[in-house]
Amino acid sequence: MESAVPIFNILKEIRQLGCTNEGLCAAAYRLYIHLCEERHLWDVRYHYQKDMDIVYLTARKQKEDSAEDVYIPVLSFQDVPMADVERYQNELTTGTDKHGNRSVILAFCDPSSAVLLYKMTNAIKPLEDKPLSKNKLAKQRANPSNKSLG
Repeated sequence: MESAVPIFNILKEIRQLGCTNEGLCAAAYRLYIHLCEERHLWDVRYHYQKDMDIVYLTARKQKEDSAEDVYIPVLSFQDVPMADVERYQNELTTGTDKHGNRSVILAFCDPSSAVLLYKMTNAIKPLEDKPLSKNKLAKQRANPSNKSLG
């Protein structure tokens, strides 16, 4: 029972950040547990952005030399306009990937405790980064004059 006390304190700390939406605080708490205990991420931290009135989390996939990802908790029954996603990308992210894109991870939190993560990037990933499938490689070898299979 002693291990429940620190976890409960985290919910209390999230509430004290300033967010007035109790549902969002609960979703951020659920996301915190998901990132720490189920995903085993590093440096999981919660933040409050007053202008947007949202709580968001940051975490790293590896202990060192890993980019910090931004996680936005969203209630599963809540709409997320693309304008909000773009604002999150512009105002909450600190860096870009190798192609200069910014991304955030929307974490849809359901009352059943399920958490679904969706990475939202401000651009389409370039196709050349994706290796060809075995089927496309075989077709390319069979017909060398047709280099672009799409």
